[in-house]
Amino acid sequence: MQQQNKTMKRILLVTLIAVLGIQNSIAQGDGARMILWGPTGVTGVIPKWIGLNQNITPSNIFVKDADVHINAFPITAIHNFGIAGRFAQVMANAVPGNVTGTLIIPPTQDNQIPTSVSIDANGFVDGFVGFKLGLINQPALNVKEYAAYKHKTFSMTSYTRIWYPGSYDKNENLNLGSNRWTFELGLPMNIYLSKKNPKRATWLEVYPAIHLYTANTNPTTITRADKTEQLPLFSLENHLSHNFTDKLWASADLRYQYGGELKADGIKQDNQINAFAGGATVGYQIIPPLAVHLSYGTVFNNPSNIEADMFKVTIQFSYVNMKKLQ
Repeated sequence: MQQQNKTMKRILLVTLIAVLGIQNSIAQGDGARMILWGPTGVTGVIPKWIGLNQNITPSNIFVKDADVHINAFPITAIHNFGIAGRFAQVMANAVPGNVTGTLIIPPTQDNQIPTSVSIDANGFVDGFVGFKLGLINQPALNVKEYAAYKHKTFSMTSYTRIWYPGSYDKNENLNLGSNRWTFELGLPMNIYLSKKNPKRATWLEVYPAIHLYTANTNPTTITRADKTEQLPLFSLENHLSHNFTDKLWASADLRYQYGGELKADGIKQDNQINAFAGGATVGYQIIPPLAVHLSYGTVFNNPSNIEADMFKVTIQFSYVNMKKLQ
């Protein structure tokens, strides 16, 4: 039995790549200026392309011997409003995507030759619904009021997201969906550093969060497990951004993740995440309702031997009915 458990453990470490969900890429998370508060009455659509090459699933499960290439196209709709005089935002997200790559299954008692498995899957990655509420120094202001507002040095939001499962079939070696639910609880903090020159805004965004996972009670057949569970994951996302002109800004991005070890039928899989990652973003406001961001991120401090590189293109469409403000 002990040998069987060890064999199952080694298999799980390379096959749990099947649990995929684009939940915050390791390199950047939400991205620069995506957790700032804003004016009420604004409705937006935010499509992205995210290209990832890594050995960690987007649902934050580390798989040492994986070489995975992910193309994901998240689409998020948001709306800003006010609750009891405070900034609030609701959002919904869906993520079509594709993943290809290779897994190396190590030798087992029955098979002493390592096996290379090619993977290819299409469908929907885990998406989310979310809610933000201003807690400190984030009043409900319309567009005109927000433009004239003198930002406080410090403000804070509560941020709650529920990630729902995407495409999943237990008989497939690889799935885009995770077959579980994820609850993300965080406290984004906005630190405004431009009181002397508000036309050249400088922001420090700091976002600590905890990610809690339900169990997968129907794991893929190849895992040989009846249930898989992931321990809580802590993340700390940071962005320091500055406007060089009215339309052009750039940021330095840093993210740390710790935890998220997997258990299969109660057996820990020795795949805890402990990694620093970072990169840079450039943003440009093409016209008032349209902006584009280009981002790159990579892992650079890596006790867990995680490998990850990310390219991201973000487009922001926004709309506000100005007639209501007249």
